[in-house]
Amino acid sequence: MRSRTRRNHSRRAFLATLTVAARAAETTAKGRILPSVAVRYADPATEFTVVRLTDPQFTSSLPASGNRGVTARQLLYASDLDGRWQAYRMDLKSKESRQLTDAENLDASSIALLPNERGFWHFDGPSLVETSFPALKPRVVYKVPDGFHKLPGASYSDDGRSAAFIEKSASGHRLRLVHAQGAAATVLESSEELSDPLLRPRDASLIYRRRGEFWSIRFNGKENRRLPLAEGETLQAQWAADGHAIEYLNRPPDPRKLTELREWTPGTSAKQGEDAKIADTSQFVRFQANPDASVYVGASGSKASPYLLLLIRAAGRELALAEHHASNPALVAPAFAPNSQFVVFVSDRHGKPAIYWIAVDKLVTETDGS
Repeated sequence: MRSRTRRNHSRRAFLATLTVAARAAETTAKGRILPSVAVRYADPATEFTVVRLTDPQFTSSLPASGNRGVTARQLLYASDLDGRWQAYRMDLKSKESRQLTDAENLDASSIALLPNERGFWHFDGPSLVETSFPALKPRVVYKVPDGFHKLPGASYSDDGRSAAFIEKSASGHRLRLVHAQGAAATVLESSEELSDPLLRPRDASLIYRRRGEFWSIRFNGKENRRLPLAEGETLQAQWAADGHAIEYLNRPPDPRKLTELREWTPGTSAKQGEDAKIADTSQFVRFQANPDASVYVGASGSKASPYLLLLIRAAGRELALAEHHASNPALVAPAFAPNSQFVVFVSDRHGKPAIYWIAVDKLVTETDGS
């Protein structure tokens, strides 16, 4: 009798374990809805209201510079909150998030929204995946061949038809271009390290970094040229929204000089282009322009003044929005909303890297974007 009772108890315990495991699997599945964990606070230095959108017990990140992840209503981001990196989409009104992937090895720096928010791109291990909204139906567009592995990050065209990234093998690096239909081509091969590809909006060309310098090249591999940017270190570069120029942060060779925000406008085949200073900065380490490039948001690398700042282009003046207090200012990666009414950024001031939101609607004129 006791033996039968023990067997029944063991069976019930086993079934209960299966039920708990099934429920756990359901709560970590793609498509699940996560309740808001947002926290509002007044910045101690500026008294502007800041909203921490994600939980600092886990690491969260924004899409890489140049990749669209912010809209007026939604935010695409990546987080390791279930033990593995996954992509999420947050409703900025309710602050609820929806899990978008069930990836084995998500490259968090490869996520980006497709035009018209019809879906998003991401790399899962060697596979480039396009996922549609709202069904979250994935489609593998490309797979890195054997003998190569993809380096972190990817850049996508503004029409959602092309992706560029760097692959590495035992013999060197190659710059790859993949079209949405799956056709792939090698734009450039080099024994030297290649990184940071950025597709030019409205054009069949891109820029990339080589030996610490930026180069430009056509999709067909022609016109491969080093950009004649200002002397010193280029901390970050990005295309203007319409592709007419490259805006970049320049750290001059003279350590006594401030980091400059500059703009290089490509010329014709007979002309090198024009380079001009936009403004000195409070030692910006990362930045982004709003859609019409009238205002920039930047993360200062100053240890004495670790601020997130607005830089007004016409006046060349800065306004402190909040203290970021990130252990590494490059982590902050600020980004404007398409309508220029708020800014999102990353900081680990409260624990692990989390995403923060701050309104700038009383400071910046609204632009046409959604």
